[in-house]
Amino acid sequence: MNGHLRHRAAACLAGGAALLVASVAGAQASRSAIDWRQSDRSRVQQEERYASPQSFAFELRFGPYSPEVDEELSGAGAYERTFGDGQRFYFGVEFDWLPLRIPYVGAIGPGIGAGITSASASAFEVNSDVRADAEETSLTIMPMHLSAVLRADELMRRTAIPIVPYAKVGLGMGLWYSVSGPRLARPDGVRAEGVTWGTHLALGGMLALNWLDRRASSQLDESTGINHTYLFGEWMYANLDGIGSRPQMHVGTSTWVVGLALDM
Repeated sequence: MNGHLRHRAAACLAGGAALLVASVAGAQASRSAIDWRQSDRSRVQQEERYASPQSFAFELRFGPYSPEVDEELSGAGAYERTFGDGQRFYFGVEFDWLPLRIPYVGAIGPGIGAGITSASASAFEVNSDVRADAEETSLTIMPMHLSAVLRADELMRRTAIPIVPYAKVGLGMGLWYSVSGPRLARPDGVRAEGVTWGTHLALGGMLALNWLDRRASSQLDESTGINHTYLFGEWMYANLDGIGSRPQMHVGTSTWVVGLALDM
């Protein structure tokens, strides 16, 4: 009987010891995970603390562009009839000055951007539906904007999450001109040109690439002053319709833009 009791007591002690070991291991694992997150967050904050001052941002922008010309023509379809319904390539640049910082939100300031897109096709003969294969007509649009820019980068600066949401809103302008061959145009080749005013709106997100190689990013900051490098994607609405003034050619669009951005 005593042997049986001793055997049960030994089993209980062994089970308690195993439970204690498991609890200690679990606590250590949990503490390690917490320590890792705290260490990573601390490292990010330290890097941001010693980074060079950040006041400017520069963007290279690419995307499809389909101008809303036919909207102004009440569905007549002159643009689509001439150039087709395909998307055109858009290239742009933007420069932002971000001197103000909203606590726990991010940086805010003015931004100015400009881009270009163009469409071309064989021209129609005057007062005819026949195309003149030897003659070409084109429409070039240069959309521009002056906007207020908000980059909500405090989440990135305080944690290890490399995501930066942003928004832009402001005034837009589209310079445009149409060019045709010598038999169909004025001596300088220009058939029509103009300026269309409107509004500009954009919403997007940026993925910071510093986490790929933090040491290289720090060295780049020291040598060039570039704090962060981003890949970004945004929805852009260039509503270039004349803002309710006399009829003007609608040269804006609603589209998606991707690109590369630098903070300096």
